[in-house]
Amino acid sequence: MANVNTELTGRLVDAAAHILVENGPGGLSLRKVAAAAGVSTMPVYTLFGDKQGLLDAMHREGFLRLGAALAAAPRTGDALADLGALGLAYRDAALASPHLYGLMFTSGFGHTEAADATYRPLVAAVARCQADGVFAGNDPEPVALHLWALAHGLVSLELGGKITGESYAEQLTYASLAFLRR
Repeated sequence: MANVNTELTGRLVDAAAHILVENGPGGLSLRKVAAAAGVSTMPVYTLFGDKQGLLDAMHREGFLRLGAALAAAPRTGDALADLGALGLAYRDAALASPHLYGLMFTSGFGHTEAADATYRPLVAAVARCQADGVFAGNDPEPVALHLWALAHGLVSLELGGKITGESYAEQLTYASLAFLRR
């Protein structure tokens, strides 16, 4: 039964995210979500309770998907290559769920644990680069924040049609290495 609820929750979250992107916050209702997902309103109310519960679930699901993508990034003996793989996994997750991506970084949600869990692998990867002598310093936090901001900005530009996917990897690598190897 948990698998059925997980699948249904995912379908409803995706339907809601598409409605939110297309119609804005005022156009989102549990009734519209149910219709878009092809279910009655009962499971929507049972799973989420109300509109805020649905928005919370969308926010949490976005970070869960991002966390799964980052966890699946390859880990090799090359710390810098692994860090690059995390950046590409971040991009892939955003492009796979662009309708959730924007919502993930808005305020008013209390899922700091889910958000923090997606940031920790980046901090660990930077610490590994520092330990291997690839990056100077011994505090990975400012470097990780820089890389996160850079990746987030590049993904947002790509989703907005301002840069291409080829530019993402090139810009991420160039800007990061220029900044980090000063």
